[in-house]
Amino acid sequence: MEKWKRDVEHIRQTTNLPIEYVQVSQTKAAQVQQDWVQKGWEQIALHSGNDGMTLILIETAAWHTSARALLDLIFPHVDDPATLPLPKQISNWLSGIASGSTVAIPAQLEAKWPWKEARVSFLLERCRPDRKGEWDTLQPLLHDFFEGVPDFIPLTQAHALLIVPVSMLDHQKTTLELLEWASGLHDLISMEWMEPVRLVVGSPITSPLALGDTLLRQLSLARALQSYRPQLMVAGDWSYPLERWAASLPKEIAAAIANELAAVITVPHMTDEQLETLDTLFARQLNVSDTARQLFLHRNTLLYRLDKLTEQTGLDPRVFPDAVMLQLYLLFRQN
Repeated sequence: MEKWKRDVEHIRQTTNLPIEYVQVSQTKAAQVQQDWVQKGWEQIALHSGNDGMTLILIETAAWHTSARALLDLIFPHVDDPATLPLPKQISNWLSGIASGSTVAIPAQLEAKWPWKEARVSFLLERCRPDRKGEWDTLQPLLHDFFEGVPDFIPLTQAHALLIVPVSMLDHQKTTLELLEWASGLHDLISMEWMEPVRLVVGSPITSPLALGDTLLRQLSLARALQSYRPQLMVAGDWSYPLERWAASLPKEIAAAIANELAAVITVPHMTDEQLETLDTLFARQLNVSDTARQLFLHRNTLLYRLDKLTEQTGLDPRVFPDAVMLQLYLLFRQN
């Protein structure tokens, strides 16, 4: 690619037009491309190699049609996505979803990547974007944890995707079992990698074609948790629909809802114990007995807590309409 580099420098000096030669790792390529596009640049050539990716970019507004035509003569060797190795095609497709760009699903994906069993995807999200460690350094840990070699696809600097056959999960598929696997993996990464990482696990899927929709659900939930449950580090993509809905609202609508709730509900500042009690009660569908067991409390102790909350707020969290109002208030006002 040294020739490309020399050609870019020659074009810049001769024409004084904005053109850039960029080399980037495979894991950061999608994010780098998105950053340039947002600045008004476009990619006109791409080469993928073992040592990373080379991009040639131009500032769209500055290049006239006649000048652009010459670029095809100078940079004719643009990779055809269909000729890339299948793992690279899959990585480009899923990385495009994570970075918000459109990349076609690899052709004949099911035939080229047949699944003999269902698989579960785990989305890993860095909670500290300032950290610069490479996702690839996690692979030895993942192989030991699953006693095998799952598919691991770095998507962006902030996200990576782990795709695990259910046989590596002891064929455990229930939501509770999947959350237990996700919690164990989260604990391992937190201890060994020394960096906070959120995990969103998806339901089992039987075709690689379903990976795109699953990843979108996982990314949607991850964004919602960032805003409304930042302390929650493990979740299933089937959960927290209210938070997902709230995160989808325009900011001005969310602010209006918060103000309306404040006008009709007076709720004092709640302690961490009270918040945990309410969260658990809501998660257990207002079942007091299940909530007491989950919190390791005597049922009477829990009833006392709930009575105290009712006294403070005027709303009984055991009654569905009141529980809805409390949940909405906590979602929009306390967050």
